[in-house]
Amino acid sequence: MSQIANTHIYSISPGSPNSFVAIPQQEIDATEKLIAITPTRLKGRSAPTVNARNLHAFLGIGKDFSTWIKNRIAQYGFIEDQDFVLFPNFGENLTGGRPAKEYALTLDMAKELSMVERNEKGKQARQYFIECERRIHSPAIDLHSFLNDPKHLRTILLAYTEEVGTLRSQVEELKPKADFYDDVGKAINAQTVQEVAKVIGTGPKRLFSWLRERRLLMKNNLPYQEQIEAGRFRVIERQYEDPRGENHIYARTLVTGKGLTWIQKQFAQGATA
Repeated sequence: MSQIANTHIYSISPGSPNSFVAIPQQEIDATEKLIAITPTRLKGRSAPTVNARNLHAFLGIGKDFSTWIKNRIAQYGFIEDQDFVLFPNFGENLTGGRPAKEYALTLDMAKELSMVERNEKGKQARQYFIECERRIHSPAIDLHSFLNDPKHLRTILLAYTEEVGTLRSQVEELKPKADFYDDVGKAINAQTVQEVAKVIGTGPKRLFSWLRERRLLMKNNLPYQEQIEAGRFRVIERQYEDPRGENHIYARTLVTGKGLTWIQKQFAQGATA
């Protein structure tokens, strides 16, 4: 939500719980230009937030921004990734050094910071945020006006882009797990050569040598293609991480149930020959 629709904000007048004071639309527009509402990723979802530096400027606070925001966070117990998100500003840094820290505030935190200033600007900002929240959650939307407003469309596209980016990241994170379960599925009713060696009562080195001698396996202990096509072996890819943190892929030979029966028979014949 980047722009507020053309209506008034109504706030409760102090000391008179049943009366309301209308805030003129021009004040809303002026506030919106100075304190934009932008979508930010918070707890895995896109949430409306306020740039703390913009709020600081609007409130006209005498302290420098960094001191003010750090003091307020400590004083009122605001929590990172719950009430605000930190992000670097990679714009021009006139003093050099590290990028400046920016704070994206939730509307709840922005309202509280505005309220504790106890001045007219703080009151105006707080009511602006209240109206922002009301309209965000309001089901009544003039769809035609909304879709014809470039600012609204830009906000929608930004939120959509963030959602797509998050989903792509999740897909990349889940891919290794999906590959692993796929390998497990392929390995059903199949055993490693080491496991087969135990079944037939021999050592794995001896069995590997025996399989290579009979041209069932190649020198790299992978089966010949005709053996795979005959249904005696399968090959799966596995992944491991070396001490440097680099991932490597390797192929592993599995013996199918059909292959185990065939190997047991052939191995027994060779042992009694």
